[in-house]
Amino acid sequence: MKRVLGCIRRADTRYHMLRPGDKICVGVSGGKDSLLLLYGLKLYQLFSRVPYEVRGVMLDMGISGQDFSPVLRWADSIGVPLEIIPTDIGEIVFNIRKESHPCALCAKMRRGALSNAAKQRGCNLIALGHNRDDVLETFFLSLLYESRVNTFGPVTYFDRQDVTVIRPMIFLPEKQALATARRLELPICKPHCPAAGSTKREDMKEVLRYFTRFVPNPEERFINAIANTEKYGLWDRLRLPPRDIADMDETERNAYASYTHPK
Repeated sequence: MKRVLGCIRRADTRYHMLRPGDKICVGVSGGKDSLLLLYGLKLYQLFSRVPYEVRGVMLDMGISGQDFSPVLRWADSIGVPLEIIPTDIGEIVFNIRKESHPCALCAKMRRGALSNAAKQRGCNLIALGHNRDDVLETFFLSLLYESRVNTFGPVTYFDRQDVTVIRPMIFLPEKQALATARRLELPICKPHCPAAGSTKREDMKEVLRYFTRFVPNPEERFINAIANTEKYGLWDRLRLPPRDIADMDETERNAYASYTHPK
C-alpha cells in the first residue's frame, strides 16, 4: 500500500488535486482500481497537508443481478460511506440502443450520472481510479485510431456540471494495483459488461506489451514523456520556416496570422 500512497501523493503534489475543505466522491465500479482508490484516499487523509472528506458512489448499471453487499460491508469496515445508485444505463446501451461500439455512450452516461450524484451529495470533486496503463492505452487509442496526440488529464473541470474530475492513481502501474488489491483481499466484483474483454483497449495492452521486447520499462518512459510537458518537441513548439503566404488558402492564412501575430 506504500507504493499506492506514494503515487497518490506524487499526483496530488504535481497537479494540486486537493484543497482544504474538498469533498470527494469516488466513482466505485467494483473493480480493483476504484476500490484501491477509495481505500487509498481514506488512508491519505492521515498524510495529506489539507483536510478533505471522501465518500463513494457505485452505479448499478442494471445489467445483471450482482450482489454488492460484500463491497458495502468492506466500505463500512474502513469507515467510508458508500451508496449504490440504480440506473438503466445498461438497458439503454445494450437493449434499447443496441450499440455495436457501446463504450463511448456508456462512459458518457456514467459520467453524467456520477456528476449528478456527486452534486446532490455536496461533493465538488469526483475521483476516478484510472491507473498508469489506462493513461497509456488512451494515448495509443487516440494516436492510432484518431491520428491525434491525446489522453485524459490528471485534473479536468467540467463547466456544464460544475464539477472537477481528479485521477490520483495515474502514476500507479496496473500490475502494482492488482498485486496490492489481491494482498488486501479487496471485494472485487467480476465484470458483467457484455463488452468486457473485447474492446480496442485490450488491443492497446498488447501494443504496450510489444514495446517491452525492445525497451526496458517502456511504460514509465511513456508516462514521463506525457507528464514532462516542458520537454515536448512537437511541431507547434518549433520555429518552422514560413511558407509562401500566396500558396496558402484562407484558413491557413488565418491560422498563420494568429500564430505569428497572437493577440
